[in-house]
Amino acid sequence: MTLTFDRSQVTGRITSSTARHAIDTITAADYRQLGEITNTPAPAVNNGVLVDLRAGSRWTVTGTSYLTRLAVAAGASITAPAGHTLTMTVDGVPTAIVPGAAYTGAIVLTVS
Repeated sequence: MTLTFDRSQVTGRITSSTARHAIDTITAADYRQLGEITNTPAPAVNNGVLVDLRAGSRWTVTGTSYLTRLAVAAGASITAPAGHTLTMTVDGVPTAIVPGAAYTGAIVLTVS
């Protein structure tokens, strides 16, 4: 999934996830269960999550988000909601979020 924000404001999680059906085995009689899925934020396994915040964009992260690429243009920002703190790790290493930089790897944004 690739998301590009240009002079935009977004609030919430942008993340990869694991998907699980409500029941383990779906038969023809249970076909309505095909759309009953719970997504839980989790590190990307097969598909990446690429986020590009262009100038004038702001992302307020409200919960743990797992990405594989993050680009933060000069003039863009990533914050936590008021009263909370946002931290980022890249491949397990604490990393500062710097406007004008791009990051790749196992990126985890955490709100505390």
